[in-house]
Parts: sequence; C-alpha cells; structure tokens
Amino acid sequence: MTQHVELTFPRRGRYTQEGFRVSSKFPFGLLRKAHEVQSKQEILVLPNAQPTEEFYEILPLIGGEMKSFYKGRGHDLYAIRDYEESDSARHVDWKATAKAQQLKVREFTREDERRLVLVFDSSLPAGEEKALAQFEKGVNLCACLAWHFYEINAQMQFLTDGFETLMAPSGEIIYPVLETLALIQPKVGSTAPMESLQARIASAARGFHIVITSRPRGSIPTNLWGTSYLVFVDSLQLARTARGSK
Repeated sequence: MTQHVELTFPRRGRYTQEGFRVSSKFPFGLLRKAHEVQSKQEILVLPNAQPTEEFYEILPLIGGEMKSFYKGRGHDLYAIRDYEESDSARHVDWKATAKAQQLKVREFTREDERRLVLVFDSSLPAGEEKALAQFEKGVNLCACLAWHFYEINAQMQFLTDGFETLMAPSGEIIYPVLETLALIQPKVGSTAPMESLQARIASAARGFHIVITSRPRGSIPTNLWGTSYLVFVDSLQLARTARGSK
C-alpha cells in the first residue's frame, strides 16, 4: 500500500528528515500499533515562484523598460516609419523627414531581445527594522521573475554573491537558480562596496539587467540606474509563505 503525504514548510531552505512513524488500528480497530521507520533524507524547499501582487505590478514596468532598452539597439536597419510619441529623437532619420515633410524614424532589428541578466544583491543594511522580512520578499520576487522568464523561453543569466550562471536558455538554468535562492542568506551589515556589484554586472553578458537590492536608493550610482531596472525590496508588500516539495 502506498500513502501520499503532503508536507508544509514554514519557509524556504534545507530540511533534514530522520524518519517517520507509521501507526494503524488494523485489523480490528481496537488497538493502535505504531512503528518507527528510519529514513534519513534531505528536503530542499524552493522559494515560492507563484505570482504575487507586486509581481503583477512590476512586470509591466519591466516589460516597458526592456522594450525601450532593446529598441534600436540592433545593427541592421529594419524599416523607416512614421514617428511615434514613444520614439527617441536619436532615431529620427532627418533625410527621410525632409523628403516626406514629416518626422520619420529608423527602426532596427532586435536581435538580442529577451536577453536579460537577473541580479540578486544579498547585501542587507544592519539595524533596519523588518530588514530580514524585506529580504525574503526580494527572494520570492526574484523566484517569480526567474520562473516567468523561464515560461516565456527567454535567454537569461543569473548573478548573485557566490553564484553565477552563463547566459543560456532559461530552461537550462532555472532549477540551479531556484536552488540557489532556496539557500541564499543575507549578508547583514555587508561592507561590500557598490562598485564591486557594478563591476560584476558590467562583466555579465550583454542584455537587460534587473537588479533586486536592499540597498538605499541614494547609494545606487546614476550609471546603474540608466542601464538597469532596479527593484528595492523595501517597497514590496508582504510575501507569501514559501512552499516546498519532497
């Protein structure tokens, strides 16, 4: 006989099971017999990758930033078309504009669209109330984003302290990413300079950067703002409880 048991864990992480207890009133239902079964094993509880309210709020903003980032960054001219309000002035084709007597822009192929670098900054300022809870929110959101880009078959690279993947189809790296997020711990009061994080991002593969960080907004250099979408965990709502699988 096989019995399936659903386990619920309070949070992400690694859990050790030493064994379990089997009991039964078979065959007469008068006495309960029990037996201890030794079965030592480890269970890795992944962070919750189910979409949250903040995920649905942030995703359209990220999509808009990615579209703006990649637009016109290809090398091959695709078309010359009428100007739209969302177009950048640097893409205006002045010769075509003069000839047509109305604004025209150049549109390029987007050969590296949907290539992104997902960065989780594990530094955590010391002495801030609810800082650890905010860190967990960031972990869950990062898992949600990683799973989303896996579902749309994006090219993805993941970067955090002590772990880095190559740029690859997200299906090839999604579980190493989730396993890393399951075990990641905050570096409370970390003195790691912002420049070291910038250097790692700069050395990452070409693509759009999404950076999840607990650092104060004022500590982020302007050049990183211009090349990345930054998510500050102190702006996120309460995260849901992590779930695990055996």
